[in-house]
Amino acid sequence: MRIKAPAKINLFLDAEIPAVGDGFHRILTLAGKISLFDEICVTESRRMSLKIKSRWKIPSGAKNICLKAVEVMRKFSDFGGVKIVLEKNIPPGQGLGGGSSDAAAVIMAINKIFDLGLEKRKLFEIGFSVGSDVPLFTEDETFCWISGRGEIVKPVPLKIEAVPVLWFGRRISTRKVYEKIDEKIKRRKLKSSFGKFPGFFNILEKAAFEIMQVLQKRKSIFLKEGAFASFMTGSGSAVVGLFETFSAAKKFCEKYPFCKIARFL
Repeated sequence: MRIKAPAKINLFLDAEIPAVGDGFHRILTLAGKISLFDEICVTESRRMSLKIKSRWKIPSGAKNICLKAVEVMRKFSDFGGVKIVLEKNIPPGQGLGGGSSDAAAVIMAINKIFDLGLEKRKLFEIGFSVGSDVPLFTEDETFCWISGRGEIVKPVPLKIEAVPVLWFGRRISTRKVYEKIDEKIKRRKLKSSFGKFPGFFNILEKAAFEIMQVLQKRKSIFLKEGAFASFMTGSGSAVVGLFETFSAAKKFCEKYPFCKIARFL
């Protein structure tokens, strides 16, 4: 079974500060899936194997999130094994959710291949046990509100007339970004809730831009070159510019050819 696992961008991201007793920050975010995909092939096999085709360094052993997903699925069926071939096109460490999307794809593929009959809610719960961002990718809707640690997901029939352009950067540590935001902001309560879109915003920019100052410059370039909005996605380091038309996005990428045009799914 071949699956295309999409990336996501966070159009709005707020966090409660400091983290609660379990060490995790409670968040509120509006995420949208985009047309940047990892490609995964999952087939039945007598043993477990994972082959990764990637220009980036990706964990291949027990730390690989796809293999974690397989082990969780074994609790529901004693299937022999699976062969996974993962072709990475979503760069890691960018706040695009590539690994989480891959894990969700593996979970749903195993459910179908072995005819486990697990319902959507159960797949959602399994996804959350693998990673906080995984449940989003078990939903069909493009846009979803997400809160808590990622366990509350509400699909929304939102339509955003925009062409996203991605400017990738060096990997940035999610842990370091959250540690830095805790230093900069001692206490913050979430002010918004599911409902009307409050505007493009990412509380983590305050920290990430201090750790990697070039990200602030990239955001400024997007706005100077015609994007009507620009923001960092997730904990970084990808910066997104939203353009009103494909031609405007294309013109920007001709000037900055290392950037990538996408679309909302």
